[in-house]
Amino acid sequence: MVSNRHNASLTSSEKKRLRDRRAQENLRKKRENRIKYLEERLKFCETHHGASLMQQLLTAVDSLRRENELLRARQDRLRNMIASWDADEIGAASSVTSQQPRRLDNVGSDVILRTACQCDQRGKELAATPNSVANFEIPDLNSQNETFTRTTGLTLEYAGADPGLGHLNGVQRVEATVPDIPPAIQLPELPHSSAVQALPSTVPAWCLVPMNEYGHDPSLVPATAPWLTRPELVIACPPVPAPLDLLHGTRRNYLANEIHCAIRRRAIRDAECVALGWLGYVYSKWRVSPNPATFARLAPFQQPVMTQIQQGHPTALDMVIWPQLRVNIIRNWTKYDFAELMGYLGCCTKVRWPWGKDMLERDADDNLQIRQEFFEVFTRESGWGLTSEFIDKYPELMEGLDVEALRFRMILPSEVE
Repeated sequence: MVSNRHNASLTSSEKKRLRDRRAQENLRKKRENRIKYLEERLKFCETHHGASLMQQLLTAVDSLRRENELLRARQDRLRNMIASWDADEIGAASSVTSQQPRRLDNVGSDVILRTACQCDQRGKELAATPNSVANFEIPDLNSQNETFTRTTGLTLEYAGADPGLGHLNGVQRVEATVPDIPPAIQLPELPHSSAVQALPSTVPAWCLVPMNEYGHDPSLVPATAPWLTRPELVIACPPVPAPLDLLHGTRRNYLANEIHCAIRRRAIRDAECVALGWLGYVYSKWRVSPNPATFARLAPFQQPVMTQIQQGHPTALDMVIWPQLRVNIIRNWTKYDFAELMGYLGCCTKVRWPWGKDMLERDADDNLQIRQEFFEVFTRESGWGLTSEFIDKYPELMEGLDVEALRFRMILPSEVE
């Protein structure tokens, strides 16, 4: 009642100023609420949509897209193969049933029947191994480089992608140059085993990944490479590790730190820690992101063989140094205590590097890096050996290997000079 009388006593200009003041106050509150809402949205976006996270997501999407294109290309080629086999079978059957004497005299009935049998046999092999690639030639393909460049836009040049990585850029330089290794640590020649079946030449090797599904209870087999369950973190790591990260761990490189923690569970030298860590690092980078660049950084003996593609097995067996030993263990690992077997193998695998000799050196920027001489040793199959403890405990796994050439003997620094 009092305020109404008070408002009634106001002049029209005062009433207008009062209305304008209330309108400005309401507008100010709306503007402040809007700014507060936008600030909250911005904070949410910065938290959940940062540049690093978006880059990881884009990298994962690009990797899946390329993998999908490769799988589609392989599916199309398999369909073309099966269609060509069906056409050959129909042609052979029509030739046999029509019994044309002139064609049979020129070609021979045994050739037609043998062609039909080969088609049936190849079809059965393909059906029996759906998760593998049969080892035979595809006559309709011109070259794998042209096919995959046309279907995926990728070039199949196994060269390092980063020019600034120096001698750690790829394995090709190791084989192309003659390593300057002192006579005391000359590496033995390991004969190539014919039992290791090579990969088919019709498909690029970099896109054939091992089969790590083996149908066993995971609780019975401990996780030997848990970092592979976080591919987005592995992809975000640098192409190659820093040696100090492998030796002492780091909070800046997820993959190097995980490998460091796994290796340091064993009582091994720093030389094996760096060498095994580097090999496991580049293999893990290729395993989560198969492409020509990551495959080029693998040492020659790290490249998978046909048994790894065809037969399921734990991931740790893919990191065994020697391909023949890798095949033997994959075929028989269920017969042993897996944890004990891997424990012996991890402790008995030795790099042929003199005890106490420096394996690191400083670069032009005074940063520690792997010595070229040491790098050339551990990226060669003959640069590794097994101690007698493993050879004597698992003699049946040495089938197809030159045991004496493989046996490790410690080299003292005095023997190098």
